[in-house]
Amino acid sequence: METILKNNKMDSSYLFDDAYVNSKNLYLHLFGKIPQMNYINRIDGEKSFNVIKEKYKDDITDILQYKWYRKEKKAYQFDQTEVVFRNGLLLELDTNYCEIYYDHGHEALVQEITEILQKHKERQRRQPLEINLIVKSGNSLELRAMEINRTKLDIDLFYEDDFKEIDHTIRTRLNRNKDKGIVLLHGLPGTGKTTYLRWLVGKIKKRVLFLSPSIAEDIMSPELIQLLIGNSNSVVIIEDAENIIMDRRTSGNSTVSNLLNISDGLLADFLNVQLVCTFNSSLTSVDQALLRKGRLIAKYEFGKLGIAKAQALSNHLGQSVVINKPMTVAEIANPEEKDHSRLGRVEVIGFRQREVLEN
Repeated sequence: METILKNNKMDSSYLFDDAYVNSKNLYLHLFGKIPQMNYINRIDGEKSFNVIKEKYKDDITDILQYKWYRKEKKAYQFDQTEVVFRNGLLLELDTNYCEIYYDHGHEALVQEITEILQKHKERQRRQPLEINLIVKSGNSLELRAMEINRTKLDIDLFYEDDFKEIDHTIRTRLNRNKDKGIVLLHGLPGTGKTTYLRWLVGKIKKRVLFLSPSIAEDIMSPELIQLLIGNSNSVVIIEDAENIIMDRRTSGNSTVSNLLNISDGLLADFLNVQLVCTFNSSLTSVDQALLRKGRLIAKYEFGKLGIAKAQALSNHLGQSVVINKPMTVAEIANPEEKDHSRLGRVEVIGFRQREVLEN
């Protein structure tokens, strides 16, 4: 950093953005010219950095790093890293991409570095049950990898018999390479939607992104589109999606049009993003364009289990209860709990921590 500060050609405040260092301004600050720029994604940024740092140690003048502390690992995690070379070359490395800034005459070195990056492909799933939260960082968006609770789930036991075929369709399509489309899962609270999602994440071999409803409302923003471009061939989960899938004729909501572009429009041809939306309301409130053949992967309404199925689940859970009416999974698993659903709802975002199956 001392080397950088000595070359003070511009107001140092321009070096920083909302996340950390602005690489373009840093290059201009260091070398006094506008750079060429190359971009490569779907790499393992940390492995690439370690190789580049060792191979070019005599040519590197500065390394600047932003790291964040991951409590469950008790260690700081690799994140945005700036690698400054002599004579007009700068790298910005993140967990899954690299931006190369350079001047004419460095094409051979750029090609060498590109070959190193290509050798270290991105590890799609660093953890067996990992989901990547799309979060706001100032005026930009970035991913935060998080582990979710491991869920063992017997589809035959916890859901009605007709769901088994739907589940097979969902898992088959979501694991298909470079596919697109929408999955709509809805029904009463406490019927197992979120628990199914937890289990489903463990069955998907692609990168899984979680998008909160508030960010999803602006799904065509340049920041989000850029993030999706860098994470193509992914599955995007949107919980509590009522407000973004409502019928445009009654809600005046333009978000549906944006979802259609992402899932089945021109953007879908190169994004290859599949959407999984969950909600509690009826399917009749959903914009009918989302239900068209070729666009809809699957839809399913989670409801109360019939008496025979509910009794079997109760027995499995070790409950000494005689079931005489249809019940939700949450009601079966918590026979002694009072129903607090009428006391108001606390809004939460994401895969909420629960003791038993719900939603």
